[in-house]
Amino acid sequence: MNFLLVLQPWFNAIGIFLFFILLCGFFHFLFLKALSFLLDKLPISADADIGKAFDRPARVIIFIFGLYAALGASPWQLILETDLASHIFHSVLIFCGYWIAYNLSDDTNTLFIYILKRLGYEINTSISNILSTCIHTLLIFLCIASLSSAWGFNISGFIAGLSIGGLAISMAAKDSLSNIFAGFIIFMDKPFSIGDWIVCNNVEGTVESISFRSTNIRTFPQALVYIPNSLLTNTPVINYTKRDRRRIDITLGVTYETTKAQLEEIIDKLRQMLKANENLYEEDMSVAFTKMNESSLDIAIVCYCHFTDYNSYVKVLENINLGIMGILEEVGASCAFPSTSLYVEKVPEKLCIPN
Repeated sequence: MNFLLVLQPWFNAIGIFLFFILLCGFFHFLFLKALSFLLDKLPISADADIGKAFDRPARVIIFIFGLYAALGASPWQLILETDLASHIFHSVLIFCGYWIAYNLSDDTNTLFIYILKRLGYEINTSISNILSTCIHTLLIFLCIASLSSAWGFNISGFIAGLSIGGLAISMAAKDSLSNIFAGFIIFMDKPFSIGDWIVCNNVEGTVESISFRSTNIRTFPQALVYIPNSLLTNTPVINYTKRDRRRIDITLGVTYETTKAQLEEIIDKLRQMLKANENLYEEDMSVAFTKMNESSLDIAIVCYCHFTDYNSYVKVLENINLGIMGILEEVGASCAFPSTSLYVEKVPEKLCIPN
C-alpha cells in the first residue's frame, strides 16, 4: 500500500506515457493505411517510399511528445520549465524534421524522382545519385546550423568557418570541383543521357555512366574511356542519338561508255525509286549528275532516312543499293572503277619490231 501511495502522483504520467508508447507501436500500421488513402490519387506508387521516410522520425516525435506530456502530468513538471529541457525538446523536433527531408531526398525515393521528372528532368541513376548526395550534404550542414542556433550558439562563426574552409578546399581541389560543377551543367542542360551515342574529343561510343568526376563512354571496340566532365562542357559534343533523321549520301560512278540517254534514264529511275521508298523523307531528296571524274561519271544521291538506329538504317541503305544495281542492269550501264589509260603518240624506231 505504501508503494502505491508513493506512485499515486505518477499514475497520470505513467498512463500518458504508456498511451504514447502504444501509439508508437501502432503508428507504422496506422500511418501507412492513412497514407495509402491520402495518396491514392497520385499517378505514382510512392506510398511505401513516403512511409519509410516518415516512419522512424515520426515515431521518435511521438515518443518525445509522450515524454513531454508525461513529465507535464508528473511531479517533475518543473523540469519542463528549464532551458535544458526546452533545448532538448526543440532539438529533437528539428533533427526529426531534417531526418524526414533527408529520407525524402534519397535517390531511390519514388517521390524524389517523380518531382524531378515533373520539373522536366529525365533522371538516370548516376544523375539522381549526384543530386541526392548534394542535397543530403546541404541538409546535414543546415541541420547542424539549426541545432546550434536552437542551443543558443552563435552560428555566424560557424558559417564563417565553413566559408574559409570552403575557400581552402576549393583552391586545393579546383579541378575536382570544376568536374562536379560540370556534372551539374550536364544534368541541367541534358546534352546527352545514359545510352546515347556521342562523339567528344575524338572519342566515339555509348554513354555508360555519369558520375561526380567523369562520364564513362563505351567505345564500339568495347574499350571504356573516362572523360572528365569539365572537358565535356568545354568541347563540342556530337549526339547522334538526338537526331530525328539519318542522312544517306551515295556517290554513284558509272563508266564513260554510258550515253547521255542512259544517264538521264538512270537519274530518272533513281528519283522514282527513292520517292517510292516509304522509309525516306521526300523533302531534301536529291539525285543529280554532278561531276565528270577521272574515271567515272558521278551521280550524287542525297536523302534522309526515317530511322536513326543503326540496324534499321543499314536495312534501308541495303534496299537502296540493291535498287541501284537493278536500275544499272535494266539500263545496261555499269559502275566505273579507278583506271588509267596510257596513249603513246609515237613509238621510237628502236622499239619497232620488224615484220
